[in-house]
Amino acid sequence: MPSPRVVSVSIMLAALAAAPAFAAPSGDDPLLEKGQAAFRKGDVAGALAAFDEAAKVDPKDARPHYLRGVALEKKGDAAGAAEAYRQAIARKGDFPEAHNNLGTLLLAKGDAARAATELEAAVKARPDYGEAQYNLGVARDALGKRPEAVAAYKEAARLRPNDAAARLNLGAALRRVGDVAGARAALTDATRLAPADAVAWADLGMILSDAKELDPAQAALEKATKLKPDFALAWDRLGRVELRRGRFPEAVAAGARARELEPKNAGFAADVCRATFELRQPDRAVAACRAAVDLDPQNPLARYELTKAFVAQGDCKAARAEIDRFKKLAGIKPQAVAQADGIVATCKPAAK
Repeated sequence: MPSPRVVSVSIMLAALAAAPAFAAPSGDDPLLEKGQAAFRKGDVAGALAAFDEAAKVDPKDARPHYLRGVALEKKGDAAGAAEAYRQAIARKGDFPEAHNNLGTLLLAKGDAARAATELEAAVKARPDYGEAQYNLGVARDALGKRPEAVAAYKEAARLRPNDAAARLNLGAALRRVGDVAGARAALTDATRLAPADAVAWADLGMILSDAKELDPAQAALEKATKLKPDFALAWDRLGRVELRRGRFPEAVAAGARARELEPKNAGFAADVCRATFELRQPDRAVAACRAAVDLDPQNPLARYELTKAFVAQGDCKAARAEIDRFKKLAGIKPQAVAQADGIVATCKPAAK
């Protein structure tokens, strides 16, 4: 059963690969064939009845339990499906499809460690199982095992040369390990294979921005927003590119669109705060930065930019109070503190 796209930090991860409907051959078993026929007609209850009967006829056969798990997933019974897959594995330990499907269910529950164990068993039993390799990459990503995730995605991409999702996740994983060139190549392939996928274009735009190729980055992000006008992350990243290009009104407009779509996203608010400051309109910048701080008082960018806005406004008392709050945030480096102190030192009180 397909899962929705997963968001990790600022990187889009494609969905888990869908479980195959019936990857295990039914052979000449008439009950299994009857159950599969019922399933294909949408008769899940009839399919389950046939699979249950097959399991009674041959208690050692793993296939009825596996097929029962697939039918239960279709029914929406994830817990029942997981138990059915476990029963299949208990009867046939090297059952790759059962391991894969159980792994995806565990990952959907947030149990990435156990999911990875099942998915590793799937690829061990069947090394050419591209779907399981892909899902293993997702599990390792969730565990923070970045090099191992890259390896799994690379193998999935090799085994599934026309799979855009594998390249999308590979590109995201390569970006996280700092391989900009590799990420760019993978994401370019993803957009070629899935030209209507807004996430692929947005991720490509991000990696192009990392490479300081701002014109193509802007084009890719604009493509993403056209394909998916309610894609808040793409609007925010487009605003960042516009800011880097010195196009401040356009940066504010793109960021405002992201905020409109996700008004409670503190990161988006901080980006609007930073872009608004560059308009050289102190009152407007203070308002934007206050809004960002209200959403997340621990956001260092928002507090830093609010300090700058107070200085530009000539409110030195507020600037000093804000810089004190900034210094108390976790993880602030001495260099950032020195920079902020230097900005406050330049403050000239506004004429009353």
